[in-house]
Amino acid sequence: MFRIGEFSRIAQTTIIQLRHYDQIGLFQPEYIDQFTGYRYYRATQLPDLNRILAMKDLGLTLEQIKQLVQEKVSVDELRGMLTLKKAQVEQELSETVATLRLIDARLSQIEREGGMSHDDVVIKEIPAQPFFGFRAVLPDTRKVGKITGEMRRLLPSRVSKKKLGYFTAVFHANAFLYENVDVEMGFLLNDALDMTLPLSSGYELIPRILPRVEMAACVVRVGGPDKAVASYANVGRWIEANGYHMGNPVREMFIVPPSPGKFEETVCEIQIPVSFEPGILDKITN
Repeated sequence: MFRIGEFSRIAQTTIIQLRHYDQIGLFQPEYIDQFTGYRYYRATQLPDLNRILAMKDLGLTLEQIKQLVQEKVSVDELRGMLTLKKAQVEQELSETVATLRLIDARLSQIEREGGMSHDDVVIKEIPAQPFFGFRAVLPDTRKVGKITGEMRRLLPSRVSKKKLGYFTAVFHANAFLYENVDVEMGFLLNDALDMTLPLSSGYELIPRILPRVEMAACVVRVGGPDKAVASYANVGRWIEANGYHMGNPVREMFIVPPSPGKFEETVCEIQIPVSFEPGILDKITN
């Protein structure tokens, strides 16, 4: 048997925690010496303690844990709960990493201010193109990524690869948004398509024609979403420097789409409609 300090070491939890669990009747020692008051535990108690600690990590209160212990929650049930929590933590970690990359991109922009080249921006006409996708106002940008993943998994098994062109997102809002994103997502088509395809998210892919864009300022972004900061700033400077005015909607055409663990290999062409129509800066200048 182990005294409380020894047991805390092999269980990797604190003496204070063990004493508290004993006081509330959640996890009690195997034996208490009636003369010294010393608490003694057995190694065979470790599985029960680990269940309690696992449920604590799930965010359950001690009262909830006590009830589940009394109901003798099964290993399979606990495994399922932990699997869901693991997925949630992984998602939060992914979002934190994305935020850190965006901060790095902003810092990089500040450090490079005034030294950006505009040579990689081109102006071109974008012809009307067959398109297979859907349009919706999505609650946040995370939803965009989830639905994108489903489409990329589902489409090749339902539509001939010869018909599918580049995955493309069309952003209809006249400003950048993190929430309530009005976006059209789908695949450019190399040939006409006569079908609809429901997604598990409730949206339905339908064929339509993306309209012709007379003039678009285009720049190719290589790398993950964090690289978009520099790319959009670059094309913005080019538009201003060459006397153009921005239009809408903006398109992002993925020549090499993002893949898990390979975001830096992404190749995306940003397409911003432009015109020579007088804008607010002209009015202020004149």
